[in-house]
Amino acid sequence: MLRLRPYAMPDPEPAAYLAKASRNLETAELALQAGHFDACGNQAYYAAFQAAVAALWVEGVRPPHERDRTLSHKTIQSEWSGRLIYRRKLYPVELRGTLQWLYDVRLDADYHVAPITERAARRAALRARQLVTAVAARIDTQRR
Repeated sequence: MLRLRPYAMPDPEPAAYLAKASRNLETAELALQAGHFDACGNQAYYAAFQAAVAALWVEGVRPPHERDRTLSHKTIQSEWSGRLIYRRKLYPVELRGTLQWLYDVRLDADYHVAPITERAARRAALRARQLVTAVAARIDTQRR
């Protein structure tokens, strides 16, 4: 069950997740430049995932942790697209499928023998940047 709490005062959690997202995005873009396309796909997903966690946190949604202390990727993806985009309309509809698409790229990058293509890696980095930028802009606006 997700716990809801309105965002009333500055909270270190969203900032921490957004900082992780920013570092992973930078790593994805460096991997892309170096021709490490699988690493780019992996890090692009984690950049977007952590930005989505920050976005949910700011909106009062506390995704539960799994038994192994990780966050559920399925829950984050569902809450991002369903709650924040579809129902609350807080982010552009174009970002609705981004997290799921990046997750699929990450699975290909991490678990398939053939590396992802340069084209897929470029698209992953771009889509992750769009999502991270949108979340950072909204969080910055709410801080003011």
